[in-house]
Amino acid sequence: MPEILKTTDFDLPVTEEFVHRVQRGVRRRRTMRVAAAGLAVLAIIGVVAVTQTRPAPGPVTVASPATPDVDRLLIGYVPAGVRLDERRSSSTLIVRQDGTDAVPSAGPQDLDVMVSMRRFEQANGGSYLWITVLRPSTPSSQPVAATTFNGLLNRYLAGTISVETFDVPTGRARLTRASAAESAGYGVVIAGTDRTVITIEANARVPADVLKEVAAGLIPA
Repeated sequence: MPEILKTTDFDLPVTEEFVHRVQRGVRRRRTMRVAAAGLAVLAIIGVVAVTQTRPAPGPVTVASPATPDVDRLLIGYVPAGVRLDERRSSSTLIVRQDGTDAVPSAGPQDLDVMVSMRRFEQANGGSYLWITVLRPSTPSSQPVAATTFNGLLNRYLAGTISVETFDVPTGRARLTRASAAESAGYGVVIAGTDRTVITIEANARVPADVLKEVAAGLIPA
């Protein structure tokens, strides 16, 4: 090592302006480090806040209300503003081959018919519309005779005015009126494909379109 470095102080001239520049640089770097640290903290807080406020997905539930029915038929359409009476009505009707009542006693050619009915009611409990299914009680191996079926069908068509015929899932439907009077109400009589007879009756204020929709909504269970 040269001897001059051992015996001589090695001083560099430092001006006051140089010192001020160094101090400003130190302060600037310190400020940038503090700002960067602050931004990092804010970013972390933001992520935590989003995670905490995002609602957890809940279970998906699908409403599946029970479909009302009447004697092996599902009622797929219920008119707005009315409800289906929970009570069920069922009885046995004994008819002759021509569809008329077999009274006072049943003969060998007479037939038992199971009659099932469901009723729609208004908010005040008044009758609005009712569906009746007439199902001849014959052994499964013995089909209902055409004469008996036609007689039962004619029981509900006789004396009415046929307005329109149309197909529905249960068979062939006919829209009827009791008379030609404007105040006369409508009804529907369905000749079932399984030789049942289905009637849809209502008070005179129920529109024909509602009856037709009810008829179209009846499907085999």
